[in-house]
Amino acid sequence: MRLKTIALNTLFALLLAGILAAFGTTASAKEVSATSLKAVNASQSHKSGNSNVVVSVGLVPSHQAVGVMNPTLTTIQGMTLYIHEWHGTSGFSCDGACALTWKPFLYNGHGAPKANTKLPGKLSLGTDYLGRTMVFYQGYPLYTNVNDKVPGDYNAMEADNSPWQLAYPSVPTGL
Repeated sequence: MRLKTIALNTLFALLLAGILAAFGTTASAKEVSATSLKAVNASQSHKSGNSNVVVSVGLVPSHQAVGVMNPTLTTIQGMTLYIHEWHGTSGFSCDGACALTWKPFLYNGHGAPKANTKLPGKLSLGTDYLGRTMVFYQGYPLYTNVNDKVPGDYNAMEADNSPWQLAYPSVPTGL
């Protein structure tokens, strides 16, 4: 009986690996893009140097459907970006306790921010409550979460009624 269980488990693992390979997906839920990514501190601002390319699109597992990967905006280093969707462009300020968890995606480049792929929406610049320049997408300020430690993490608590959501490329224009 034990040999049969081991054989079935091995067969199942091989079948699952074959299915994942056929769809071009790895077994790791932390995979965010086809490019190699380096671990970065989520609280750092973008150090652009001569480049104004600051946003990429990565994949994160759906929290609603097993096996489904959703595109989401990331920093060029692969850190997941979030929006506070209830406030859009209405002047939301993430300060105090909010600022301990949510770090604004700051911009130190020159000119308009850009993505390394075509986005359906618009990247722009705005300022946070301290007057620092930060990146906006579709009118929403972009943030990283301190609980995300490596590229591809998305450890922020997500709930359908939470104002904090992943920054999907398809997000409609902010309020």
